[in-house]
Amino acid sequence: MKSAALTWMAPRAGAFGNEVLIGLTLAIVVLPQAIAFSTTLAGLPSYFGLYCATWGVLFTALLNPSRVFHGGPNSTLSAVVGVTLLPVAPQFGADYIGYALTLFLLAGLIQLVFLAVPPLGRILDFVSEPVANGMICGIGLYMVFKSFPAFAGLPINTQVEWRLWIAWQSFLAMLEIGNMHAIHIGLITLLVTVVLRQFEAFRNWAILLGIVTGTLYSEFLNARLGLAETLIEQTANVSATGFVYPSLPLFAQEAMPDIISIIPGAVTLALLGLFQTVAAMRRMNRKSGQFVDARHGIFADALSNCVLPFLSALPTCASFNRMSLMHAMHTGSRLAAVSSALILLALVSFFGEYIAIIPVPAMAAIIMVVGANMIDWADIKAHFQHRPEAIVFSASFLSVHVFGLFGAVICGSLLALAYAKWEKAHPNVTLERNVLRIRGNIYYGSLPVIESLYHRANSDKRYAELIVDFSAVHHIDPEGIRWLAEIGKNGKVRFADRRSGQDRRTGSADRPAERKRKDRRRRQTL
Repeated sequence: MKSAALTWMAPRAGAFGNEVLIGLTLAIVVLPQAIAFSTTLAGLPSYFGLYCATWGVLFTALLNPSRVFHGGPNSTLSAVVGVTLLPVAPQFGADYIGYALTLFLLAGLIQLVFLAVPPLGRILDFVSEPVANGMICGIGLYMVFKSFPAFAGLPINTQVEWRLWIAWQSFLAMLEIGNMHAIHIGLITLLVTVVLRQFEAFRNWAILLGIVTGTLYSEFLNARLGLAETLIEQTANVSATGFVYPSLPLFAQEAMPDIISIIPGAVTLALLGLFQTVAAMRRMNRKSGQFVDARHGIFADALSNCVLPFLSALPTCASFNRMSLMHAMHTGSRLAAVSSALILLALVSFFGEYIAIIPVPAMAAIIMVVGANMIDWADIKAHFQHRPEAIVFSASFLSVHVFGLFGAVICGSLLALAYAKWEKAHPNVTLERNVLRIRGNIYYGSLPVIESLYHRANSDKRYAELIVDFSAVHHIDPEGIRWLAEIGKNGKVRFADRRSGQDRRTGSADRPAERKRKDRRRRQTL
């Protein structure tokens, strides 16, 4: 019998070619994303994103048993890297790269702590969809704002926090002093990508075709006017990077003050990665019908992010869009993810010189598209149909722009716990004639709501008897037990729970002998 550890290498009969085709599609989709996330968002050389799209995907595919899981570079995590390190060192410099590697390693170690301490990992299960979607939408809008300077061929804004007014100033600068050649390239890339995404046949290829179009137009301008006239920045050549690029995080004594200052960024990086992985695995479990415990995702991310800093790679976490693509293409094993990493490595090794001519404004346009796609209007509409969810979503969304990314993570975590408590504290309590039905939990937080309706029903002189039905109650804490004992002293009150055998629709109850006969027949049937 085949070992369970090797089942990922055994796709369904006749499906090997389909798995490789899915891998090729994923490699082509992730290639421009890896370069754009690394250079435009994280401020690092392009090979950081490419190595994450190869080694990060390979590690998570081997460690995570989900057949539709796809890790690799992530727009949100890349944005956190840029925001955290901008005040510490100039982008693309040796010091910046050293601090980035240290940041990645710290984030991986923090994720390991969440794996090793079960109560911490359990906290991630309390991150509700309104909280996660609010943060994701807020970060998507942030990414659009952050792309303005690169889209217009302007220097990157090096403010510590990316406030809304800074984004507005960047937008005005783009209109007033932007490089028109760069703006034209960005607009053409943006237009082609958005138009092609409207057609199902081209949707998965839209980003690649948009970048190809923007690159061809950039080469046309450079050939006609000259690079000295267009001043269009291009991606660096990655053909000489090889299969691996060993690196060491920076832990020099003189750098310790700066390393301490980036610890909040490492916490943000770790938590955002885990939030997205847990949320993505939950969503794909429902779609694919294959249940995989989210702790497998935490383990794969944490271990991978402790190794990737030594391979010059960005941190990895789940990708919603690539996992949805795998599910839509009916992948049957982890071979699709593994083959995507190997195919991408081959593309970089043999076509690196062509990747080098991709213009930065085209990459910025792709970041805008990715950021806009993170704002899912269907999810937003669903949240606004329920007032508590609308409040939580709005607060989580605004916290990204008001408190920054680290503040947004803290705010989102607190909102998740507050939302869970709010739901528990507001059980479904209804009064139908003389029956007070309680659905939910009876505990110190929900008792004020329950007691209010109870006293109103108890004071109603139309009924000589009040039935308190708690058959649908899931949990009763000691204070709830004391409250039930207290109202039990009221001669007007009668209880109806799961064990009473009462027909709550008519108010009658079975006799003990009749209940025994029913139980006996039920056991015989089983």
